[in-house]
Amino acid sequence: MNSPDPIWQEERVTLSAPVLQRAKKLEILKQLDVCRQLDALTLQHLAPYFVVQTFARRVPIYRAGEPRDAVYGIVQGHVKILRDNRQEPRRTLLDILPPGTIFGEDALYASGQRNRTAIAYDAVTVVRIAKADFQRLLGEYPALYGHVFQIVGERLARAESKVQDLSLDGIARRLSKFLVEMASRYGTVQESGGVLISLRLPHREIADLVGSTRESVTMHLNDLRRQRLIDISDRRILITDLASLTAQS
Repeated sequence: MNSPDPIWQEERVTLSAPVLQRAKKLEILKQLDVCRQLDALTLQHLAPYFVVQTFARRVPIYRAGEPRDAVYGIVQGHVKILRDNRQEPRRTLLDILPPGTIFGEDALYASGQRNRTAIAYDAVTVVRIAKADFQRLLGEYPALYGHVFQIVGERLARAESKVQDLSLDGIARRLSKFLVEMASRYGTVQESGGVLISLRLPHREIADLVGSTRESVTMHLNDLRRQRLIDISDRRILITDLASLTAQS
């Protein structure tokens, strides 16, 4: 991520089909973590406030500098969260969010412009709800409020843990922790007993996520391969010995 990529020239794509049938929208909302604990009657009330949108790979969902006017939920695909670096013309990858996750939740507790950018990692379907509508619904539905509060708390705790890791751990341990976390979030157990991380992760993106350089990440990944803890094919990482890798984290 050494220079701005062409995603900024691409346009957003909003679902242009007629308004989705209520039953279909309810099924979509049920795929969000924030809605899974809500009863059918509550979901029926919430559904009209959500708009379904689709985005092609690398298309921005929102950019830093745009108003904090909405909250989003990922129905399908993955979303990158990035922060612009004011010191140099590059963006730092902060996280890759999975389906079921809400994002843009900073709109609920902050005003003004976004300080992060959200980009479709692959073909993505999201639901969007206006900030004012979501804030009102949080007051009406305590279960919804409780879940959003929990999400914000978990993300704050993960951010604090990452800061601690950056200050105390070397790159080898940070990389092992990262791979174990990715296995937990995106891993699929294979017949061989290994765990395949489904996301294709370029070394420069891993470097952003662990706070290192691409060269250092490549060197340490190769070391893990020599130890036969991982294997890499087509930018996908197979953890062949999760227990031993966890012991190094």
